[in-house]
Amino acid sequence: MIPSLVPAISAHRGGSERAAPGTYQAYREALAAGADYVELDVRRTADGVLVSCHQERVGRGQKVASVSYSRLGRLARYEVPRLDEALRLLAGRGAAHLDLKDPGTAAASVDRALGVLGPVHLLVTTRDTGTAAALAVSHPSVAVGVTVGGDLPQTTRFAARRVRHPRLSRLEPVLAAGAGWAAVHQRLARSGLLAECRSRGLATVVWTVNRDAALARWLACPAVDVLVTDRPFRAAAIRAGR
Repeated sequence: MIPSLVPAISAHRGGSERAAPGTYQAYREALAAGADYVELDVRRTADGVLVSCHQERVGRGQKVASVSYSRLGRLARYEVPRLDEALRLLAGRGAAHLDLKDPGTAAASVDRALGVLGPVHLLVTTRDTGTAAALAVSHPSVAVGVTVGGDLPQTTRFAARRVRHPRLSRLEPVLAAGAGWAAVHQRLARSGLLAECRSRGLATVVWTVNRDAALARWLACPAVDVLVTDRPFRAAAIRAGR
């Protein structure tokens, strides 16, 4: 989905202006702010509960995937949102931007989001090219994007490959997956990569933008379809003022 107001605003973890990020209250505040999407970082606990949790590790370094849901809440010291409940909170009020942190959650989380919201109100991003490729085939009605930039191992691998293939595009993971969206870190977006996205017919997500000047710049950019920010209230105000 690309809402009528473009660029659309995706509230990163629900935003952090009026509530702790990654909480149910942050998601409610994001909807009140007028965010088009609420970003949910999807992981699975050891007892099989799909949750929205940005951190891979909680407490004293324990992985989310290694603890039960009840244990996760005690370690995190807040009520970690269950994916099912977060989706129900969005139903009829906004769209979900699922950022798949654990590739193993892809099919289950997308199916649940489809059941609650439908494909028009769903955007999925992942760093895992194989996951994106599989979703593009199994869920062709869903907007699927590959995340590019902001990750040192990914950047290092790309630099090594580019030594051998000087004309290799930074969008190679997106193209290899057959995804229709590129989720581009704002530093890479400055390099002219958005123009390449447009020339290749790719929709774009630019993340994570928080400074006023940067918000104004990217919200006025016709090459940006979705802007991810921790400040959905401010982003919505700037967009409205534009």
